[in-house]
Amino acid sequence: MKLFVFSSKNITNIWAGVGARMWAVSDAEESVMKARQTRAKCVEIGNLGLLYCSDPNYQALTTPFIFTSKPKHSEEVTEIWPETWQMPFGIFPLGSPRRTWPARNAAQELPFNKQRGETNISSVFKLPGTAVFSPIDVSDADWSMILSKLAEI
Repeated sequence: MKLFVFSSKNITNIWAGVGARMWAVSDAEESVMKARQTRAKCVEIGNLGLLYCSDPNYQALTTPFIFTSKPKHSEEVTEIWPETWQMPFGIFPLGSPRRTWPARNAAQELPFNKQRGETNISSVFKLPGTAVFSPIDVSDADWSMILSKLAEI
């Protein structure tokens, strides 16, 4: 199954997005945004997502979710986060930022990556801004492990 992982520079922005049941991506140069728009076309309602906090005090996965809408390519969001974010989409959170899983531990424990043995967190979870809307392929066992660590259902 496809899993989309989205990064945030701080946990405050994650709390705001989870509370609003919405996520979006940061602005980038035009060529990067066009590539994101192209990749976002593969997102379907019901796809799975996960948030990652890149703050050095966290560097953790948190809040699995289900997409409740497709990304809106030409929309901006100004009322949720301090910055203007782009391409908003609806989410149904399956947890909250209260629960986190250190990304290094997740990379070592998740079955899909054990086989690969990748140690670079950005590569494992496709976190760079140029990889936004690039899903990773995970198994049912991976998703089950993610839910057991992070879900509040």
